[in-house]
Amino acid sequence: MNKPIIDFYFDFISPYSYLAATQIKSFEIQHEVTFHWLPVNLPRLMKQSGNISPVSVKNKALYSLRDLKRWATYLEQPFKMIRPGSFDSRPAMRIAGALEGDQRTRFCVTLFEAIWSGSVDMKGETWLTEIIESSALPRQWLKLDSDAFEENTKLALKTGAFGVPSFVLHTPSARPELFFGLDHMNVLARSCDLAKR
Repeated sequence: MNKPIIDFYFDFISPYSYLAATQIKSFEIQHEVTFHWLPVNLPRLMKQSGNISPVSVKNKALYSLRDLKRWATYLEQPFKMIRPGSFDSRPAMRIAGALEGDQRTRFCVTLFEAIWSGSVDMKGETWLTEIIESSALPRQWLKLDSDAFEENTKLALKTGAFGVPSFVLHTPSARPELFFGLDHMNVLARSCDLAKR
């Protein structure tokens, strides 16, 4: 392993995962690392880890909405909040799991941007088809189907993850290390730089 590898656990229903995803390309260049995009079933991950959704705690839900808007402004990214439970991400996660390498990255970046920028009506049943067609992604990807995201969920649990975005840093000289949340990407970056010294 010539450079650090980071497992990026995410679900398209997570706005914090979206904001984290917008930073990955520049992160890879700046810190000379490679990200592996690993879709997971967030509701299952939270349930099996004993975590609860922010929307179940009123003050936490209100804070999270303000916090997301602050982060989007800070990162200069478009953002439109979607009511939790408005769409089922599993069909998209099945496609993501079936793709590999650059194709998976391209698909995930495109999906995240379309979903959370507000460019697609996520209440409609055809949102996934609309995103693929409007983004010039291969239409045959709609036929892809994989349950890899369920296996990734089990793997994430084993690493100690309890939500997303979660990052697991792999380096040649240390045990894998878990980092949780968009707000820990700076700490993750420091760990990547230290690992190369």
